[in-house]
Amino acid sequence: MASGEPPRMLRRLSRLLAPEERRVDLDGGEPVRNYLDCYRRLGSEPCRLKLSELEAAHCDMGSSLHRLAESSRIANSALLYAAARLPGCMHRVERVMLAANRRDFARHGLGDVTAWGPAPADKRRRSAFYDGGGNLAVQVCSLSDVDDLIPSLCAYQIEWNKIHSHLAQSPLGPELASGRARASEAGQELRRVLGLNQADYQALAELWADGWDEKLAAAAAGPKDIELITLPMGETDFQAAAHRWWERMLGEFAGLDLAGRPVFFVTSNSHSLANLISGFAGRHAGDLARHGRERLGQAWEEAHRRLSAEASPTAANLLYMAQQDLLATDPGLSREWEAMEAEAGVRRSEPVPPLLAEAQVFELSRLIPRRLDPRLRLDDPAALVRSRAVVLNTDYPLGFGAYHLLRAAGEHLSAWQGLFVLGKSAAMIGRLGDIMIPTQVRDVHSQRLFELPNCLNARRLAPYLYDAAVFDEQRSLTVHGTFLHSWDTVRQLQRADFTGIEMEAGPCLAALADHFMPGRNEAQSLVRLALPPDFSLGMLHYTSDTPYNLRASLLSHPLGLSGLESTYSCSLAIWQAILDHAARLTA
Repeated sequence: MASGEPPRMLRRLSRLLAPEERRVDLDGGEPVRNYLDCYRRLGSEPCRLKLSELEAAHCDMGSSLHRLAESSRIANSALLYAAARLPGCMHRVERVMLAANRRDFARHGLGDVTAWGPAPADKRRRSAFYDGGGNLAVQVCSLSDVDDLIPSLCAYQIEWNKIHSHLAQSPLGPELASGRARASEAGQELRRVLGLNQADYQALAELWADGWDEKLAAAAAGPKDIELITLPMGETDFQAAAHRWWERMLGEFAGLDLAGRPVFFVTSNSHSLANLISGFAGRHAGDLARHGRERLGQAWEEAHRRLSAEASPTAANLLYMAQQDLLATDPGLSREWEAMEAEAGVRRSEPVPPLLAEAQVFELSRLIPRRLDPRLRLDDPAALVRSRAVVLNTDYPLGFGAYHLLRAAGEHLSAWQGLFVLGKSAAMIGRLGDIMIPTQVRDVHSQRLFELPNCLNARRLAPYLYDAAVFDEQRSLTVHGTFLHSWDTVRQLQRADFTGIEMEAGPCLAALADHFMPGRNEAQSLVRLALPPDFSLGMLHYTSDTPYNLRASLLSHPLGLSGLESTYSCSLAIWQAILDHAARLTA
């Protein structure tokens, strides 16, 4: 026996005897590590490669979101997911350049990319600029941003080239490429050539509705091999970007002294917290119900009729859903809504660069008790008037961007009172729209397992639920990116009792640990988060994807009414926790 074998055998034995969570590849295993190594070539010089150089590693990973990557069949769910998170000009793009700072583009000879014109994506908030030809410049705000963008580009190219291959093998392809035929007129023949069922074909046509003919003609004309140029970047660039966001955001709300007064920081969405306190939906309940019946479809109407007949308070969630659609069509009501928000102490910013995160501030002393959603309890309205506390809400950050955002928060907020996170998660259990409450989070970035004192639990959620289920005391895994875990990893996670997969919880908890427990946890694999007694931490995830069931996943369609209930249930629980905490501050 060779001298090196006993230690190897001991390591294998210790692995077999270790807890289940230690025996699984929580970082996705060697295939994911190899994939990351292919493009994470950060140095002092730009890194250039063709996406075709990544395709083998992308396929070898066996992504649970791209299970048909190696098949000749079009993986429509993966294509829809990637395309929705990339700019709509991708069918023309030949070169993608990434930088952490807009000035870096100019320093490397690209000039002022902001003059090119914005290139937004439906499902991602990024600063991207398109020159009208073949060049796309993207400003990234964290390493997670890179890990989200590059696999999405790779998945997009793989599926684009499958579309080209299908079309090239059919007489329809040359007709589309030459302009003698149009995709909008090909109908079922095009669907048959692509090998898509009716639902998948319709979903793709809806996503690419803006330029459907042009995009299919481009796919018929040729395959893609996009060049990827990554300019030098590092953690200090991302940290600086987070600090710039805070400085500009605090400037947006100058006069409120956010840096010096008690602040409850929330990362969620831009609408639900404000809707629950403005009183607009209650004042215009009849108009909203009528608008919903006329404009939002049969499912909305049936749900509203059922909940109203049962006198369920969750019927109000449907009015909030109708509100956004109605305001977009009625300028007069939109002005009234803005005035009611202002009266209730709501102030909004535009998207603040470089993170492009919109922010809202709610002054608790200006809340109007009679306008609050009736499901909220206010034991001492007078205490609210005396409160100096504010709620600062911003868009949910992406991946490790949450770490930079929260580390900067700790330096800019001297009286930080709490953090509440309302995010999305893929789940091993339950259904789309169910709510997961984590009390343990394994972070793939630091390989630490965090135990968190979550102030939100099933008891706090139960009063607001009707159809959705809530799962308390769950274990969640923070991964590098949505594509960067395999179906095999999903099965291993189930065996290790991990029930959620997401991208932000680990970085959020790491930021809190580094802020409140500096120097105490770097070398520890288990971190029991110790927060000040007057600091509230609440973390909720609603299920947006079920990776064990591809057809039920969010990859191809939105959550709809299921997501509506979970969003407002979570928002109500967060508001109630904040109101209770604020009352204790003024007692």
